Amino acid sequence: MRRLDLPRTLLIVLIFDLLLQGFGLWRSLEVNPSMQTLAGDAKEYWNLAGDIADGQLVSETPFLSAPLYPYFVGLIRALGGGMTSVFVLQLLMRSLTAWLLAKTATRLFGHVGFGLATAVAFLWLQEPAYYAVRLLNSSLQLLTLSGLIYACLAWRDAWQPKRLIAFGGLLGVSILSNPGLLITLPFFAWWLGVRGPQLKQTALALGMTFLCIAPATIHNALATADSPGGSEFILLSAQAGVTFSHGNAAGAIGTYKPLEGVSLDRSNQNADAYQIATVATGEPGWGNTSSYFLDKGLDYLLANPADAIALEFAKLRWFFCGRNYGDLYNINLENSDPEWPRQVPLPGGLLELGWMLPAAFLGAFLLLRRDRKHAIPIVALLLATLFVVVVFWYSPRYRLPAAPLAALLAPWAVFEAARFLGRSKSLLVIGVLAIVPGALLEGWSRATNFDPIDDVRAQYDLHIGLQWLDTKDFARARPRLEAALAGGIERADVHSGIAECLVQDGTALGQQGNIAFADAHFLEAIDHYRKAVAINPTRLDAGFSLGSVLAFMRQDEEARTVLQATIVEAELQNDTEMLARLRQMLASIQ
Repeated sequence: MRRLDLPRTLLIVLIFDLLLQGFGLWRSLEVNPSMQTLAGDAKEYWNLAGDIADGQLVSETPFLSAPLYPYFVGLIRALGGGMTSVFVLQLLMRSLTAWLLAKTATRLFGHVGFGLATAVAFLWLQEPAYYAVRLLNSSLQLLTLSGLIYACLAWRDAWQPKRLIAFGGLLGVSILSNPGLLITLPFFAWWLGVRGPQLKQTALALGMTFLCIAPATIHNALATADSPGGSEFILLSAQAGVTFSHGNAAGAIGTYKPLEGVSLDRSNQNADAYQIATVATGEPGWGNTSSYFLDKGLDYLLANPADAIALEFAKLRWFFCGRNYGDLYNINLENSDPEWPRQVPLPGGLLELGWMLPAAFLGAFLLLRRDRKHAIPIVALLLATLFVVVVFWYSPRYRLPAAPLAALLAPWAVFEAARFLGRSKSLLVIGVLAIVPGALLEGWSRATNFDPIDDVRAQYDLHIGLQWLDTKDFARARPRLEAALAGGIERADVHSGIAECLVQDGTALGQQGNIAFADAHFLEAIDHYRKAVAINPTRLDAGFSLGSVLAFMRQDEEARTVLQATIVEAELQNDTEMLARLRQMLASIQ
């Protein structure tokens, strides 16, 4: 038996990988729009972090996502760091996660080879490498989870009060970065012991866990104190019911499904859900909103049992076979986009998580048979990730917490299977066993046209187009938005974005003296603005822009009609700034 010290090779691997990822960040940061602009959860995190950095520790709403990450980013911003600082720290966190996993595997399986294999498997996984340079919770989530796994193994046979307190703190921090882990608390209580003297140590550890969670609960009570529903007890996040309804509704296929009347824009989504629940029930409140949408999802499942069963199997398939779909980012399309270099240089991002999951579950089963005491927390954490996807819906980020567990379990499962076949020293057998599960899943997906990359191309073009638009690069934004439109995405922001690009091009042509070409661009822009307003009359910016271009083209009657209608909508939205601009524009053409 070799000593359980990790070899210097691991340090070399970690340093080489970190330099490689740093190079990828350096060459992509200024040319990849996904790394320059923020959307969805990333935008919300950044804005929350800015408020926290300014001293506003309590938000205007309860937490609507994992509570810990915005404070992590807020601390960086308070110290003067920007997004690049966050990315660099997250790359370091990814390296630390790999180191913790290597230590865990070496201790668990008794050989440094498993530690090295686990670290390499994690570093080569696509999703952790990609999300490390996005303003998302992922890297913090994986680091806290890996620290928790290591503590489970390193301290299990020698509990002391200090270690119990530290373990409970680690569990609490892990839950704050991944609320889905709340369901593992009964498993950890059972694992720690609930009889005799063990009950005291369990109470000490879990007491510390709840003590770590308590600030989030207090925050939520303070944030809702002045709301119409009054102060509310919300343990962690108030969005579980809405998230459940997104994945369990008529027409759901296992991934995110928009809800009628609820905005796709994260900044407006929860406010819309709150308003819908308040009108439907007559009871304002964030807890009531979550309960209302949870009941809607449950009602659908109970009223359609056959569809509900099919939906759960669809989520299972997404968990193991999902490769191209992304609710916010489309990793494979971005990595192959010719407009910029690959953000994660190979071999980073070489492995798909789904390819490793069958071996990971086999490893969990084998570990339970060999060493149940140490297997229970690892298996519980793996099943918790599966539970989140099956109960809610599949997203690459919802599946992501399985990554460190897969990196830990899959190499050992492959080796054990090879040993069972009597050829433990055969690299060929190990290689085949490592490749076959992923090849079978990929073959099954291709044969049944599951999750084809062309199905997400239009959504990808939309995201990239909007990001180029946000950076004012209209020349690059327009073809992307037009591609999204041609791909079937008929949305107000698509038409409005194309129109904005046309106006910019028309203005430039007019300044060059090409008046006829400029007017053609303006007329085309008017057509797109009309479509944007028709699709979503509440978009004040589209109404204002349409009125402005109509007035510029001397179509005064229609311009007045559009501006008056937009003024009415602005009054309903109580947008005083836009009202002033609209009235000033209207006065200029009367």
